[in-house]
Amino acid sequence: MHVKSVLIAVAASSAAFYGLGRYGHDLSWPAASVPAVRQAQAETQIEPTPPSQPTPAGQLETELAQAPAAPGRSAPPPGPAQKVDETALRYFASQGDTRRYEAELARLRALYPEWKPPTDLNSPLPAGDPELERVWKLFAEGKFGEARAAIAQRSSTDATWQAPADLLAQLDRAEAGLRLVNASNARQWEQVIRIGTEIPALLTCTNVDALWRVAEAFVQTGAPERARDAYAYVLTNCTTPAERVGTMQKALASLPEALVGPLLAQEKQSEFSSIRDEIARRRIGKAAEEPALTATPEELRRIETLANAATTPDDAILLGFYSFHHNDAAKAVTWFQTALARNGGAKAAEGAVLALGAQQKYQEAETLGAQWLDAGPANRKAYLDVATALIAQEPAPRLERAVVERIAKTVGVDRYAPGGAGLGWYAYNSGQIAPAETWFETALSWDRNYEPAAYGLALVHQRLRDLAGVRAIIAEWRNRSPRIADLLNPARRRSPAQEREVRPLPETTPTARTAQIPEPAERAPRRIVRAEPAPVMRHEDDIPAATVTRRPAAERPRSGSCGAGASGAAALQRGWCLLNLKRPAAAAEAFDAAQRSGNAQIAADAAAGKAYAKLQQGLTAEAGAAAASSNLPPARRKELQSLLLSERFYAQYDAKDFNGALITLGERARYASESTDLMLMRGWSYFNLGRFDDAAQVFQALYRANGSPQAMSGLTAIRDITQRNRY
Repeated sequence: MHVKSVLIAVAASSAAFYGLGRYGHDLSWPAASVPAVRQAQAETQIEPTPPSQPTPAGQLETELAQAPAAPGRSAPPPGPAQKVDETALRYFASQGDTRRYEAELARLRALYPEWKPPTDLNSPLPAGDPELERVWKLFAEGKFGEARAAIAQRSSTDATWQAPADLLAQLDRAEAGLRLVNASNARQWEQVIRIGTEIPALLTCTNVDALWRVAEAFVQTGAPERARDAYAYVLTNCTTPAERVGTMQKALASLPEALVGPLLAQEKQSEFSSIRDEIARRRIGKAAEEPALTATPEELRRIETLANAATTPDDAILLGFYSFHHNDAAKAVTWFQTALARNGGAKAAEGAVLALGAQQKYQEAETLGAQWLDAGPANRKAYLDVATALIAQEPAPRLERAVVERIAKTVGVDRYAPGGAGLGWYAYNSGQIAPAETWFETALSWDRNYEPAAYGLALVHQRLRDLAGVRAIIAEWRNRSPRIADLLNPARRRSPAQEREVRPLPETTPTARTAQIPEPAERAPRRIVRAEPAPVMRHEDDIPAATVTRRPAAERPRSGSCGAGASGAAALQRGWCLLNLKRPAAAAEAFDAAQRSGNAQIAADAAAGKAYAKLQQGLTAEAGAAAASSNLPPARRKELQSLLLSERFYAQYDAKDFNGALITLGERARYASESTDLMLMRGWSYFNLGRFDDAAQVFQALYRANGSPQAMSGLTAIRDITQRNRY
């Protein structure tokens, strides 16, 4: 036989021994077939699996072989003993190809148990059959149809010639193997099972890929136990390490955990260590998502060992979330910090922020979370949660202005009601009542059902002696919030802090100064006129500092008492005291008494005080009348006129009279420069009037001056609406 023909014949008969045709590899070469060695393994006795784990070939043959065999595809009946073809064996020996020689030797021994290998392997090779060589070559090239055509042509021209039974059997198996692969790739699972049933010789250790595909078909058709049998066959009978580990990986990915355990028991010399690692990861991950579940100490130790030895962050993140959800925040922080050091990214940062928050290290959590705000929704939510916990503490913690503004900006962009209420509590706890009111109202505008914001707003009204506002909130929430319903109960003795159940601030200086709370970029509708007298000042510092602090220290009120006395000076002092306590109606009465004293200076001061009191009550017309009732110093008159025009502007703005509001701002400019707050509202007035160029100029000036996020929101709104109009 020609040397080339020997290579073709041997390749056709032993391809699977050389690792061809495995899952995911090129199946166009004869490796896609089932070589003769597979037939040998099917015909010889293989050590059976235990009764509880029947071999897939047996299952397919005895339980599923209901479909008739395909026409022309039945295996030929066994014939007389065949002469052993030693051609390939001799060729590999002559070439010194030890690996292929050993494979061919094993194949022949499996086919012919009584055969003895020749001792003289260097004898000349016999002459070959050129036509048969051509058929084998077509087979080796995967041209199965051409090979059958060549066989048919020779049979028709030579009636005495008969194709070797081994060649026909291998063609049958090769074509069946190719059909099985195609059916599997097309997800035709019933067809995969049928082919395996018809050609059980496919399902042997020389074609583990076919076993994997049939197992997948069983899983996809709702028979995981049969898939388990296929995997068990591989583990019981096959010895290639990569195939055994691959089998366990596929079983782990497709079978219920209860069916995987018995397969693990077939492990040899810790070959499934990586599989056990993955099982431990799965259980820890599931327990991290469902805190009611727990991982075993052995599973935790296994993954901790891997995490400590690794340079990647995945296992550290997994252990971090497990610890966090099982109330071990300190250990969680350690694991998340390890993951961050290994470039764990957004997920590690999210976990670290949450774990630090669970330890009440809110400021550290806020600082870390701010660095990952743009990483994704989960990171943003984690930041908002810890930032809200930070600002809602009582007493209010000492925070840098930049921190408060960052929190306010994020809360406003996300319209996060808990954060808005948290800023309200921060302002309330730090004595900034007007911003507290604004933030509580804004939080309620984002979520009308957020009870903590309604409760905070009710406390603000109560502190401002706005009983009508308190009653309105009680009427709305009486059936939904017992603590709001109980606000005006005389027997009520609980403090706001107890009601809110806020966490204590660790080691905070009681006298620490807090940052001024910025107003929200998106304001809730502002209420100017109330049924009962109530303050409507925009900021706490709208009342000039001189009117509050110029009283001598010895004369300042203690424990809410503003003293007594019939003299004009005593009445004046009592008026300023009551004004500082946010009791404008009583303050106005005291200022009236001071005006009647007859002293011109006291009367002038009292007129100014009465004007401020009326402003706090929202009675701008009466405030103007009070200011005009006496000869005030020019500076004081200018100051009052500015406040009066501000209040008129707010009323016009809230009434959506934007033209009138802009005219009022023009008048006010003669008395005082515009605050940032007023400039923003000027910009929005232009915006609402469609004067986008004027609005853009205002917002751009504000943004250049102090980087105002509210100004940037205005510029963004202008851009959006002009783009919509353009299209």
